[in-house]
Amino acid sequence: MQAGSIEGTVVEIGLTSTSLISPDKQPFTVPNSMFTSQIIVNRSRAQSRVSVTTIPIRLEDIEKVPALSKEIKAMLRSNPKVISETDAPYCHLAKLENSYGELVIGCILQKMKKEELLDVEQDILLAAARIIKSHGVQFGNSTQCC
Repeated sequence: MQAGSIEGTVVEIGLTSTSLISPDKQPFTVPNSMFTSQIIVNRSRAQSRVSVTTIPIRLEDIEKVPALSKEIKAMLRSNPKVISETDAPYCHLAKLENSYGELVIGCILQKMKKEELLDVEQDILLAAARIIKSHGVQFGNSTQCC
């Protein structure tokens, strides 16, 4: 749960206060009156999670983006953990810099436990990397200058 700048897992709800455990495992108590004046985000009730990744690629390879983008989108649509009904997965060139372009890959993933989510995101990134390499595209360097 998140209310303003306070984030944590609810441990106990009392008459005047709520006990939380922060992400770094620190316990704290918040007056319930704070929750009436804040927007509350309850991530545990979310039915999906947005996954967006930016991958730098060499400027010399941007002409290959349409073909690899099409293949990455097909890979995302075929993944059973990716939700395609509401928002289609995407992959496109989003930015051009002096020596690299930014490829953005995004999708909505089903609700799952954190460990499984991290595994699915990793599988997607590895599959995208294989597709990128199979098209002869090299990763760029976003820290390169001029």
